[in-house]
Amino acid sequence: MEVASLAAASAGGTVVGLPMRGWDHLTPNRWNHELRWSDTYPQRLAHLLAADAVVALDGGIGTLSEAAVVWAALQTEPVPVDLIFLGTGWPPVIESLAAHLVIDEQDLAHVTVCADPAHAIAHIRSRPRSGPAGPGGSGRAHG
Repeated sequence: MEVASLAAASAGGTVVGLPMRGWDHLTPNRWNHELRWSDTYPQRLAHLLAADAVVALDGGIGTLSEAAVVWAALQTEPVPVDLIFLGTGWPPVIESLAAHLVIDEQDLAHVTVCADPAHAIAHIRSRPRSGPAGPGGSGRAHG
């Protein structure tokens, strides 16, 4: 996450880190402008849903789980979060999910897939943001 945080900060973004208490083996990186600590997984997910943009990078089951929760909320809740899957590993995962689960074009329209950070940044900048005082959004990108 340090490289992603550095890239976002270098592009002028405000990086909000979401570390979990009890994960003593992981240290938040120096590129975070703010840290929002979570004691529980639901608290961490609440932070994700309060973001304007959630960018899922290549990761593990935790990354997939968090992205899936955000995606499900986009289907059912009035959340203004923008979900972006960044990297070349995501298209086959999403294609497989669509082929084997009940996912249609309307569901796929809730997410954006970007092969590289430049496209993700351009996409994020092109979307209207609610800003810090807006409903649901924090005006910041979380990662």
